[in-house]
Amino acid sequence: MIGKIAVYDCFKRPFIVALGGGVIGDLAGYVASTYKRGIPYVQVPTTFLAQVDSSIGGKVAIDLPVGKNLVGAFYQPKVVWSDVATLLTLDKRQVLNGFAEAVKYGIIKDKKLFDHILENKKKLIELDANVLADVVSECSRIKAEVVSKDEKETKGIRTILNFGHTVGHAVEAAGNYHGYHHGEAVALGMRAAVEISFKLGLVSQKNADLVNDVLNEIGLPQFIQKCKLSDIMRVMKHDKKFISGKN
Repeated sequence: MIGKIAVYDCFKRPFIVALGGGVIGDLAGYVASTYKRGIPYVQVPTTFLAQVDSSIGGKVAIDLPVGKNLVGAFYQPKVVWSDVATLLTLDKRQVLNGFAEAVKYGIIKDKKLFDHILENKKKLIELDANVLADVVSECSRIKAEVVSKDEKETKGIRTILNFGHTVGHAVEAAGNYHGYHHGEAVALGMRAAVEISFKLGLVSQKNADLVNDVLNEIGLPQFIQKCKLSDIMRVMKHDKKFISGKN
């Protein structure tokens, strides 16, 4: 991609438009961060997951076989333009994929959003534009608020956004990025996180059950079936969130 841009680049200051889902946004953002030591780019997310999460925050990266998002940068787009009309062509699996990240925001930051998603899950799956706009707007607000306080994850504030992503990223990579979509893997990661937290005495059985019940009700995966535990553990050793040998 960088080579093609260089061939056709006839401007001193070109810019990139990332039109698509999370993979497109990550790739375009990473290229923008490196080409000519940084050129402007714009995020135009067209999937539910990209609109509620990945297009916001400035994290851009590409995956490697041994782990997810291992080559990347913090590089903010000039603007993020989310139009829910672009979501109307999505199939049910893609909608559920975004559901996982939206539910995550409700769990970590906003019970009102959490309840709103549950009350309107049927309308979201049916791609009701008004409900989609409400959820996209609220998730975007929450993420922007968190990122503004800890853009480059140096204060421990932004870490809350990683809920479900340690195991989730490992599940994606262990399945060679074909077994599960990102949101599906994050849902499995959230299940693992609450189970581990319960066993450590950090959350109650009631709250652990609530998270699992909600994910079940939405229709997200319940069990890891498309990759081996040994592969998941191997991939987790490369996770960027390790601190003092722990994750």
